Amino acid sequence: MDTSPKNVREHIARSKFFLQRKDILACLKSLVTALELLTAGQIYGRERIEIDILMEEAVRVLMEQDALKQAFPAGLAHKKGKERELLATFKRVLQALDAVLGKARVEERRKQLAELDELILSGQNELEQKHPMEARKLFRRAADLYGEEPGLLVDLGQRFMLAGLLAEAVEYLQKGLETTPGDQRIYAALSQCHDALGDTEKADEILKAAIRRFGPVEALNLRLAKSALERRSWDEALVNAQLALKLNPQNQEAHRLASAASERVYGDPQAYLREEPRSGSSGTVEIKLDF
Repeated sequence: MDTSPKNVREHIARSKFFLQRKDILACLKSLVTALELLTAGQIYGRERIEIDILMEEAVRVLMEQDALKQAFPAGLAHKKGKERELLATFKRVLQALDAVLGKARVEERRKQLAELDELILSGQNELEQKHPMEARKLFRRAADLYGEEPGLLVDLGQRFMLAGLLAEAVEYLQKGLETTPGDQRIYAALSQCHDALGDTEKADEILKAAIRRFGPVEALNLRLAKSALERRSWDEALVNAQLALKLNPQNQEAHRLASAASERVYGDPQAYLREEPRSGSSGTVEIKLDF
């Protein structure tokens, strides 16, 4: 525990800063810490006089707050030698205030979640009723008010995607990706939207970003394999199909894609099953040069 005069003064200064922001709880916590350091340490001389003056002023300003006036009509003051008594009193006040504010925070949180649920359910109902403009308004309000709520932007984006509103889905999913890049669900959904909008290059780019971040993912590698096969990029298709098979050897779609790509690469649809596949007459021929 740092009981230096400098540290005590810093906590007193923080209490004044928090009080200016009307944060009585944080102000009290800083003063309690300052008093704990003051009682635990040994500060004398000029530094002690300066700290006593700062503490007296901080307590006086705090006691001017209405909540403290009501609790202590006669007031409280810092007096040299009485720090432990003042510390005990502030700790009781802090505990009581923390309990009251804690209940208030819980109730406020409950109200916020109820409002958010209402906005989402109403927006979903508008989507089902084929009223996209109304759904956009409700979802926009939900995002504006509670955009920091974990998973909200992804949820809204997926709702738009399922409703066929792909441009709106991309907007919300992209924001979700920027705020929570560790959410694996976003990459697949965002890639699917871009693919449906005809931007297969962007769709593949997003899938590759996900694999760079998380490593091989069966569903994502499978989608990359399909896309590569459609683009006639046989090697890429084979690599991704095989990565999917490493994760799930029973994946029949991955076997189908690997077989199709293997036939193009090696001239043998079963070559991908061998550890060292050999090229056939219609495949790629390996040329070795000896110098």
